[in-house]
Amino acid sequence: MGPSQAYIARLEGGKKKPSTRTLNRIAKATRHRVVINFEPLDTQQT
Repeated sequence: MGPSQAYIARLEGGKKKPSTRTLNRIAKATRHRVVINFEPLDTQQT
């Protein structure tokens, strides 16, 4: 059993922040994958 419709509605409305576990469950259910990247900040000053 996955997340309830009410929980999904709270996510969509911005009232709840999903955990990575929840993101993975949603991704799996929709045949997607979660990718989290850390990228360096641009330190060049223009």
